[in-house]
Amino acid sequence: MDNRRYFLAFLISLAVLILYPHYIRLISPTTYKQTSYEEPRPDIKFPEPPPPPPRSEAKIRLFKRGAYEVAFANQGGALVSLKRGGSLFYEAGLEGKGIFGLRLLNEPGDLRQEIFEVSETRDGAPQLTYEKAGEYRITKKFFFGEDRPTFVQEIDFENLSDREKNFTAEIDYALKLGAVHGQDEMSVERVQLSAGEVRSAKLKNLRKGVLATAEPAEWHGLLRRFEALLVKPDWKIVGEESEAEGDNLVSRLKLAPLAVAPGEQRTARLLVYAGPQKYGELKSLGLDFEKILTQGMLGTLRLWMLLGLDYFFHLTGNYGVAILVLTLLIKLLFTPLTHFSYQSMGKMQALQPKMKALQSQHKNDPQRLNKEMMELYRRNRVNPLGGCLPMVLQIPIFIAFYQVLSTAADIKGAAFIGWVRDLSEPDRLFSWPSDLPFIGHSFNLLPVLMIGSMLWQQKLTPQTTADPMQQKIMYLMPIVFGFVFYNLPSGLVLYWLVNNLLTIFHQLVIKRIPVILHHEDR
Repeated sequence: MDNRRYFLAFLISLAVLILYPHYIRLISPTTYKQTSYEEPRPDIKFPEPPPPPPRSEAKIRLFKRGAYEVAFANQGGALVSLKRGGSLFYEAGLEGKGIFGLRLLNEPGDLRQEIFEVSETRDGAPQLTYEKAGEYRITKKFFFGEDRPTFVQEIDFENLSDREKNFTAEIDYALKLGAVHGQDEMSVERVQLSAGEVRSAKLKNLRKGVLATAEPAEWHGLLRRFEALLVKPDWKIVGEESEAEGDNLVSRLKLAPLAVAPGEQRTARLLVYAGPQKYGELKSLGLDFEKILTQGMLGTLRLWMLLGLDYFFHLTGNYGVAILVLTLLIKLLFTPLTHFSYQSMGKMQALQPKMKALQSQHKNDPQRLNKEMMELYRRNRVNPLGGCLPMVLQIPIFIAFYQVLSTAADIKGAAFIGWVRDLSEPDRLFSWPSDLPFIGHSFNLLPVLMIGSMLWQQKLTPQTTADPMQQKIMYLMPIVFGFVFYNLPSGLVLYWLVNNLLTIFHQLVIKRIPVILHHEDR
């Protein structure tokens, strides 16, 4: 009966490993309202906005500033292409929608359809200007960082009328996703920082329709695997709406009104981070952007993992070696518990003859059998569940490591040895022409080695059950794990493989220590 408990605990642990990614995908934000997007309208009625200008008036102008390559369309005065280094964050062209365009919610017409004058400031910053005679002038300037993945958008609101104006602005931005699937899709989300806490909405929910919130926020952002597009205005965000639109993730920020007296001008700014999800880079800005890497239940554990990897990388110069060192330290941390686990399993194996005798003696009296079993364990100081405790405790570490290696940009493109050229991807020793079920189009060696290590480990593990069927099922577990791990990041498989090898070494040492039972059952 207690053997069944051990077996059940093992199955539960396996279920957590397999179902956790699906559970994450099913989580939906509780603070957002699913709705159909309706553009806000003032109470007074205005004439319909003029039709879009002829396409011949729409033009694109390219700029190169530091590592940035950007393109602006004069129609709407918005970015239609945003690249930095080898990363494309957005691209639309004349036929698509631009980003960081502006819409004035309490003014007639739509600035996104108007023609802006595109020029440069004296410092060479792109400048886009639109004027509505007798009403207002809008000037947008973009200042791109030379050595940081940031830029600043300045917006000058100039009141040309003879009455005070409250400019209520909506700014839209988007992140290009392309064709995302698998773990890439799980990494896509919309985030916001509200009251010091990061709240997110996953891509699965954003595909259902518009997610809207009217709560204030310090900043908003869109994430994809390894990279982030984060926006921090210097005036208040009062609401936001997001959705998946084609192969883009789109967000519209509602900003608090800016009161501008007649003949006066006010300048508002947005800081935009368009770069990798690197902890040091994000934290250096002092805006809590780094919290995107530590959100969720295991956020603190992920941070420790990330900082540990970064520390050992700077010592060794190789992220694969850093994973090995970190795995060794984790193993040493769990050694006392693992040692207790193996001793417990050894005692359970030594008690098998007595357990079988009790099962035969009380096969028709389950309550008496259970009582006698508990007494047998007590007399011999055996915990029937002690063998699975270390495995259960390692599950959070496994999940945290999985999340770190799946999203941390530090790991992207980091090689280990030989054929392991990218620890954030499967190791792919060689490929074949067509996909195979559960495997794909490549042969990944590390998962195969991991299966072998698990089978070896299983052979060395003391058998705590005499049921042949349960024993066969236990030997099938490494095959199941192999399919689960086959297309996971090679860094994660490397961690599990090395952990198995260290466990095998520990088991070989334990086997040399005789099992000692206590009291009258020695």
